[in-house]
Amino acid sequence: MIHNGRFAALVLDENGRVTQWSGGATRLFGRAADKALGHDICDLLFLGARRDTITQALDGCASGSGWSGVLSAACADGRVHEVRFELEPLSMPGPWGTVMVTAADTRAPRPTRADFEAGERLALLNEVSSRIGATLDPRQAAEDFIDVAVPRLADTASVSVIEGLLRDEAYPDHGADGSVRVRRLAFRLDVRHTPEHDWAKTFPDNELVVYGPGHPAIRCMSTGVPVTYGAAELGAEEVSRISGVLGDSAADVLCSASYLAAPLTARGTVIGFITMTRNPERAPFDAHDETLAADLAARAAICIDNARLYSKEHRITQAFQQNLAPRRLTVPPGLDLAHRYLPASAMTVGGDWYDVFPLPGDRIGLVIGDAMGHGAVAAGGMGQLRAAVRALAGFDLTPDEVLRQLDRMADDMHSIQCATCLYAVIDLRTHTCAISRAGHPPPILVGADGAAVVLDLPSGLALGLGDPEFAGDFTTTEFAMPPGATLAFYTDGLVESREQDIDTGIATLRTSLTEPHESLEAACAAIVDALPQQYDDVALLLTRIPASD
Repeated sequence: MIHNGRFAALVLDENGRVTQWSGGATRLFGRAADKALGHDICDLLFLGARRDTITQALDGCASGSGWSGVLSAACADGRVHEVRFELEPLSMPGPWGTVMVTAADTRAPRPTRADFEAGERLALLNEVSSRIGATLDPRQAAEDFIDVAVPRLADTASVSVIEGLLRDEAYPDHGADGSVRVRRLAFRLDVRHTPEHDWAKTFPDNELVVYGPGHPAIRCMSTGVPVTYGAAELGAEEVSRISGVLGDSAADVLCSASYLAAPLTARGTVIGFITMTRNPERAPFDAHDETLAADLAARAAICIDNARLYSKEHRITQAFQQNLAPRRLTVPPGLDLAHRYLPASAMTVGGDWYDVFPLPGDRIGLVIGDAMGHGAVAAGGMGQLRAAVRALAGFDLTPDEVLRQLDRMADDMHSIQCATCLYAVIDLRTHTCAISRAGHPPPILVGADGAAVVLDLPSGLALGLGDPEFAGDFTTTEFAMPPGATLAFYTDGLVESREQDIDTGIATLRTSLTEPHESLEAACAAIVDALPQQYDDVALLLTRIPASD
């Protein structure tokens, strides 16, 4: 920010470690930013008793007091020079730092007010990036931006985004007359000048506004560069509307205020704009402010657009979750059933799934699977596999043939990179179960006497891997499933975590299934409730042929 080799600006945290290091600091002290960031300022520049002086200065800043003085410091020419340091606590501390430091070689003229303002603006840019980059809500990101901008840079600030983009539309066309519909995400005014309830009525958050092609904000969107302007370009209609709420005194302020608009450009696309105003008692916006506004808007745009895209992804995955994720199953006659599905977080839906459906001849099909990943892609793959299993089951295929056909279909499903699956057919007449496995964790069978065993089944290869050497390598295994026996299907999220490997998790689940419970539902609830920490999606399906009275 400061290009003279004798002035520097840097930011420290509460412990005196460097969090920001300007080009001026590199030129004055001879250390590149990567050699300074994270290091104690005393280790970098001072020795002996001067360390105590800086420590006391930091303590003073922590209590809200600044400090200035001349200290000997190692400089870029390899010599020790007398350098004047000024330490001031930041008005809005955070991860970006808590103390602003300016330094000037005493051989040079003392830094001007503009020099100190440049250092503060360096901190402002980093503060904007740190604050709004921490949220995934577009409106919260907009509010965080204007909390930084007002009153430090402007007396009012607002953030507006093209309305169609907030509704997940493709980039919307402008009106036939060149007008643009935007949604004001946030607005802030320095309440030292106007009561909050007044401006809230004039500029309500989330208001839909149509700007004509001649408005400076639309001009900045068209050109891609910030513009400064006066009340004449604001328009008499806009001034009249505002003064109608705030009174005639507001019109006087508006007519002599300074205005600045800057485009919000993310990934090469203009998504909206920011506007800022300075009252007459402050210096009007100038070319330097335009440059700063462009930098601020660029950082804000990326964060707001990231939040917008995340919100869009979240809405898509929620739709998948509501329509595809297992919630309710129709229990076929002759079978007891209990199940649970827990996504890794409330914000995502994953690829875990299961299904139960009747088949001809008093048989019941059961399937459980896990499509790799989270979010819309994994959920889409899960939905395709579930529909495919139902369709294939209608052809009365054996379990291994169902998996073989699924594997071929998965090769053509772009949403599926890899998926495990377990498909079984329970015969209610013969009390047997035929089952085949495609890389999925093995099922557990609990006898009517309470003894549990992990079924030793050929593992098969996960679906969609496309390995010709093992393509179609699936086997059907048949075993007795007498009334009162319980069959447990599950996904790896239930048995594998950072704290335990999958074998230990399966052994723990096996032990849990041997414990007495009043019902399958109670057993299912107890197993899920005992999860120490959930890192992945979890699916659990328990089935039982009821014991005859």
